[in-house]
Amino acid sequence: MSGPILVSKQWLLARMYEPDIVIVDCRFDLGWPEAGREDYTSSHIPGAVYLDLNTDLSAPVEAHGGRHPLPDPDVLAERLGRAGISNGSRVVVYDDQGGMYASRLWWMLRWLGHDAVHVMEEGFTAWKDAGYPVTDAQQVVVPASFAPEVRTEMLARMEEVREKLDRPDVLLVDSRDAARYRGETEPIDAKAGHIPGAINQFWKENVDERGAWKLEAQRREQLAAVVEALEAGREVIVYCGSGVSACPNVLALHELGYPQVRLYAGSWSDWSSYPENEIATGEE
Repeated sequence: MSGPILVSKQWLLARMYEPDIVIVDCRFDLGWPEAGREDYTSSHIPGAVYLDLNTDLSAPVEAHGGRHPLPDPDVLAERLGRAGISNGSRVVVYDDQGGMYASRLWWMLRWLGHDAVHVMEEGFTAWKDAGYPVTDAQQVVVPASFAPEVRTEMLARMEEVREKLDRPDVLLVDSRDAARYRGETEPIDAKAGHIPGAINQFWKENVDERGAWKLEAQRREQLAAVVEALEAGREVIVYCGSGVSACPNVLALHELGYPQVRLYAGSWSDWSSYPENEIATGEE
């Protein structure tokens, strides 16, 4: 890993004009998909490019695969190159939603073999409120070449998750809020509940009310059940609704020294699209 994953706004301020730094704005709103790009157009960190969750960081939605399917690696690599990201770039990603969308791009870059990627804590509002520079100028991007080296081991697919449901050496972690996990409400997907056997670990427990990541000791305590499983040698697969909000949990565990954690990218929206897949409700 090239330096820390989580960096402060002060860290970025001191490095933002270094030639190998590429800043990426990933602000997004699931309920208003145009909001992130509109916010970027209105005001962003100087030099930042914008990558959209729906159009840049996801493949087209099909019958299966979830609401935000992973793009083909070569297609994603081409998009990254168009954004000025090369294999030699140090990428700094930010959003304004507690790191959820920034963590998705962090995971995707690592999936393609790129470790020099950082997530800025707190997000754009904290940057702006600190009096740091912002602009509405359109960034002129010099295209680059990005050659992917895909780490297939980071990804768990639906068939594999289904095969491992009853295995004691595997732990599934659901990153959605408790009400969605228990099946009491489902505002987005067609079915409510969770994958049988999964425990609940809401991703927002990693950050405070300002959107800043909690101290390492606090995160270790929050993730104690998962850490215990990892220390016991169990395989951990993390999921959420569509492979986005699971990424902060993967990042948090990576920061605690557990890079082997895997992501089920299709997540609940993929799992629940198969009529034959079992669904659980309530607490495990």
